[in-house]
Amino acid sequence: MINKSFEIKDYAIDDSQINGFWMTLLDKETLTTEIIYSPDKDGTFDTGETKRIIQEITRKCDGFSSLLPENINCEVIFKDLDDLKYVADEGNFEVEYREMDEIRVVYRFHVQYHI
Repeated sequence: MINKSFEIKDYAIDDSQINGFWMTLLDKETLTTEIIYSPDKDGTFDTGETKRIIQEITRKCDGFSSLLPENINCEVIFKDLDDLKYVADEGNFEVEYREMDEIRVVYRFHVQYHI
């Protein structure tokens, strides 16, 4: 059962703003947090900024995972990258970085088994 969540400030990334934040408890074992990251200033994330933001997002997922019991995993689904999925601490994550207006992601926390 999921009994811990994170606050909006835990998802913040420097030089970006959160333009949307929705948490949904799908069932007692799955919590999703959908976030839209936008550039701090008007415009778009250039390729370098996109790379940095995506790396920060995957680090956040790893960090969340380290704070949760071992039976709860964290994944991130990148909505604007054909639902590309990153699983915490799994490595092997390849992205073709490009300029983006925003980066929409879903952090998914799921109980894998009961202790």
